[in-house]
Amino acid sequence: MTDRARVLAYRVAAHQFDRGTADPAALRVFDLGVQDSERSAVPALAARLPEVPDLSAFTLTWSVRGAPHWHRPKSLPALAAALWPLSDADALARMNRPKVDAPLDVFRAVVEALKSVVDGPMTKGEASTRLTPLVPPEVTGWCRGCRATHVHDPIFRVAVLPAGLRFDPDAKTVTFVPIKGRRIPQRTRGFDGLVHDYLALHGPAGPSEVAAYFGAPVKDVKAVWPDDLVEVSRGKFLPADRVEAFENPPSPDVARLLPPLDPYLSARDRDLLVPDKAHQKEVWRILGRPGAIMMDGEILGIWRAKVSGKRLDVTLSPFAPLDVERFEEEAQRVARARGLESARIK
Repeated sequence: MTDRARVLAYRVAAHQFDRGTADPAALRVFDLGVQDSERSAVPALAARLPEVPDLSAFTLTWSVRGAPHWHRPKSLPALAAALWPLSDADALARMNRPKVDAPLDVFRAVVEALKSVVDGPMTKGEASTRLTPLVPPEVTGWCRGCRATHVHDPIFRVAVLPAGLRFDPDAKTVTFVPIKGRRIPQRTRGFDGLVHDYLALHGPAGPSEVAAYFGAPVKDVKAVWPDDLVEVSRGKFLPADRVEAFENPPSPDVARLLPPLDPYLSARDRDLLVPDKAHQKEVWRILGRPGAIMMDGEILGIWRAKVSGKRLDVTLSPFAPLDVERFEEEAQRVARARGLESARIK
């Protein structure tokens, strides 16, 4: 088995594509959270579970990189502390601002103000209106779309979790709900645990991949890099309890239609996942993201779908000749995950 084949085999097993558990909470992807920016979470979980999952026991909020993720509810206080910026430079990076004086202080001011104004269920628009006059002016600006001055959206997003807010998933518009017992973190605590979680799922990898995933400066990640990791190849690490799984991964035998933003695609070493640069551009399009055709860990093409009545029409665009029959059942699963009755591969 080549080095690359070993990494892919390890990740297929780590992502639990074997559908060996029926309990969503037991999936390793929830250690980091499951992104749901484009209705991607349920199909992503269905690729790992025997049945379409019920997410009512999980909590949705803006967390990693300010993107919406589903999490185990009990993990949120620790996650808020672990994601607290590591430094002033990290705070600038997380807020996506070129220059702010005392960035950590400004970040805390925004979080404290957001916590104070959202004292019950509240829409994003109402929260933004209340928040804007309470924060430093350098984090606000005129928005053409809203025709109003408000806190820049990236800053708003990364402040939501440390302010102790979650979403009401049943609301038609973004609505925040305070998390019971919420407390603002005093400092970064537990980032090393997130490093372990990333490497367990997407390793072996190094500080640059971890930094890119969390949107933090590489310098800061290197400064807090855990010393209990095992370097399995030059500059690539794994948690010690995952080394044996890496050395002896089962041979993958899976065919999946991964949705856009599936956790498997969120690893930051894209050259390893998809070596061909032209194919990378297809898989990770910025606009109009497609799904990815995955067989035995290899990304073999992209797919798109269109709803036709109660049927999902799936169009496959493989990078090379493909055994389409292996994906017929997966197309049906994707349809069920989207609440449809059937699927047809075109």
